[in-house]
Amino acid sequence: MSNVVEVGEVIDQVEMGLLQWLVMVFCTLVIILDGFDVQVIAFTGPTIAVDLGIPKHNLGNLFSAGLMGMAIGGLLIGPVGDRAGRKVAIIGSLVGFGLFTLATAWASTYTELLILRFLTGLGLGGALPNATALMSEYANMRWRNMAISIIFLGIPIGGIVGSLIAGWLIPTWGWQSVYVVGGLLPLLAALLLAVAMPESIRFLAARNGHNDQVARILNRIDPAVTYSADQQYQVEQAASDAGPVKQLFAPSYGRDTLLLWLAFFTNLIVVYFLISWTPTLFVAISNDPQQAVRGALVLNGGGAIGPLILAGLISRLGSKVMLPIIFLLGAAVIIATGQVSDQLELVYLGIFMAGFFTFGAQIGMNSLAASMYPTHSRATGVGWALGIGRWGSILGPIVGGLLVASALEMSDYFAVFGSVLVLSAIAIGLVRRHQVGGSKV
Repeated sequence: MSNVVEVGEVIDQVEMGLLQWLVMVFCTLVIILDGFDVQVIAFTGPTIAVDLGIPKHNLGNLFSAGLMGMAIGGLLIGPVGDRAGRKVAIIGSLVGFGLFTLATAWASTYTELLILRFLTGLGLGGALPNATALMSEYANMRWRNMAISIIFLGIPIGGIVGSLIAGWLIPTWGWQSVYVVGGLLPLLAALLLAVAMPESIRFLAARNGHNDQVARILNRIDPAVTYSADQQYQVEQAASDAGPVKQLFAPSYGRDTLLLWLAFFTNLIVVYFLISWTPTLFVAISNDPQQAVRGALVLNGGGAIGPLILAGLISRLGSKVMLPIIFLLGAAVIIATGQVSDQLELVYLGIFMAGFFTFGAQIGMNSLAASMYPTHSRATGVGWALGIGRWGSILGPIVGGLLVASALEMSDYFAVFGSVLVLSAIAIGLVRRHQVGGSKV
């Protein structure tokens, strides 16, 4: 056996084993908790507004405060994962957003809520890119696209679980109880992951002094071969002196990086308009406060099913073909939904399909971002794409609030945000480093 081992080649040549499935479970758990705490303000917002006397249109600022924190957290904590390790960054993120979500249960003013949602967002912003990087570095090529899609199902699953918990707890214990649950669970998960979750093997192999750990992990992934600390371990591309952020604009990367950011920015405008305002819009359409929870369930139901189906199509047909089509279908569905806003059953269907396409496209882009960059800049690449995209997610709820305050027709809301997805289709269609059959070109 050669004394030089390319870690990526070993992972791609063997079947997914128990360790890799455990990493998938841990990453999914992280993103479920992330999805819960991202969306908790949406399905508790109407109740909080009544309890604290907050004007309904000001809810957009509460939605955007957390998203602004996520934007900054993605930019700051993504690189932490590339320098200190994915595991360190993930656990730190869990502790951060867990503590500030818990503290929100004791907020009594609009200003306190704004500050705490921003601080919660800082932790939330660091979890997604590092969980994505960790999963992409443990999954083999055949499973990589689907594995990232599966863990990102945690976002709609977190929304579904959170809306069900809110529907159960709020009538008896008040909105504060939802934040107690949403804060304690990430802290418990941080303890579990500190003990049981491995560090990224590719991260370890890209740095000197970790041969013992790399060999132990490889022996679990590929038990048919014996690996030792005496061997040399390397990844597909050695770390450069430029640093992970500069790598995003290295020759052949810069143009695609900017186009990817534009696609993230525009799609997340729409995703977070839907996440933030769907519950409130359902209440406005039906005059039934219970529709807030049902609206969140319908949106996240589509968001849970869409990525699984669409990930398979992207794997077979490639992201160059599928992602622009998905964006255009999402645009058509959202615009059409606004035209039938007086028919609640059709709005349910439209919101379900909107979640299907927009969540599916976003998870497909997360997978594409993770494949575009080498190991030493992967978490940074995903983190900065999400971080830049979060500024779009901030804009979505704010624009939604302005539209609500303007008392426009329901069709106008959906026409504005559906049209934005056309820009996403154009941007992603111009990216050169696409995935074809689970690889990248």
